[in-house]
Amino acid sequence: MLSATAESERPANRMILLAAEIPGGFLKTEKGKGIGVYPDLFYEAAAAAEVDVTFRFVPWGRAFQRVESSDFLMTFPLTRLPEREGRYRWLVPLQQDQIVFVSIDKPINSLNEARKLKRILVWRGSSMEIFLKKQRFENLVPVGTTSSLIRMLQFGRGDAWFTVRPENDELVTTGDRSVKFVSGAVINTESVWLVGGKSFTHNDASRRFAASVASLAKRGRLKDLKSKYGLSK
Repeated sequence: MLSATAESERPANRMILLAAEIPGGFLKTEKGKGIGVYPDLFYEAAAAAEVDVTFRFVPWGRAFQRVESSDFLMTFPLTRLPEREGRYRWLVPLQQDQIVFVSIDKPINSLNEARKLKRILVWRGSSMEIFLKKQRFENLVPVGTTSSLIRMLQFGRGDAWFTVRPENDELVTTGDRSVKFVSGAVINTESVWLVGGKSFTHNDASRRFAASVASLAKRGRLKDLKSKYGLSK
């Protein structure tokens, strides 16, 4: 958790990125260090820009709130939505995410199928929750952390999880435990970004960092990193 000092005083040459775990090799923390596709991208960008980067792992809702009220904290990958347009500064487009229903047994391939379920799990405050609420879903169970979502799905406390399509379509790993699942058809596609709050202001270091991230993203570096982690089909 960030201290009050860390949230109010901007480090001169360090980028602070708030995020929560994203399963399937995209983002997790181990001994205070970010591991996975996104951390590798940002560490590489930081090295090229000659800056440091620190990851702070908090529930998504908390990450969004803290970044929104800060002039230097950043978060990722945040979906660009009309409801969010004026609340954040959209720094760098990262990629397009495919959103699906993930379940333990049979695939959920449509919104009509999902309406018949008792409980659909979503990240609290996420674009997935916003999307389904717009579709008038009333069977949503918002959850704050990824680990809780996976456990709830595993033990039948949710019938499906509406989330980013796992690249391998085989396994979600939580620590030393693995959960087999099936992914349904793609329901929605989202543009995800690296963002700062609406009052975010660049200094020289953050400007170099954002430019480096943009260059890597445009060159398709995320695709390369997915291959590194065995995520590309």
